[in-house]
Amino acid sequence: MKNAFWILLLGLGLMLTGCAAMTPVPEGSQPLGSYQGLTWGGIDGPIQVNLFQTPKGDTVFSGHLVNTADGAVSEFHGTVMGNFMEGKIGLMLGAIDGQLSADGTQMSGTLKLAQYHATWSASQQ
Repeated sequence: MKNAFWILLLGLGLMLTGCAAMTPVPEGSQPLGSYQGLTWGGIDGPIQVNLFQTPKGDTVFSGHLVNTADGAVSEFHGTVMGNFMEGKIGLMLGAIDGQLSADGTQMSGTLKLAQYHATWSASQQ
């Protein structure tokens, strides 16, 4: 019974950590750009990505995608290091990664959500 308690406590801690990590854009962040595009190959539909610069000078992103097959909307967020983008979809449901073009006008990458693997591409608006 003690083991079950510790497993439950560990699970709760991981969930709370995930919730805390879901804060996609820190307060006071400045918008850097908005991008719109499409996903295809397992999840097909529109995607929107917004870039921000945090008060600490980091670049982060947030956005959402829509699976037109079932109308499901998934939100995501992550960080940009150089031109590489890496983030989470939902509460530990999936992952999104990508590459921001050198001129900052295009981005593209892959995403994994449940059993789906898809490709995405977006252009600055």
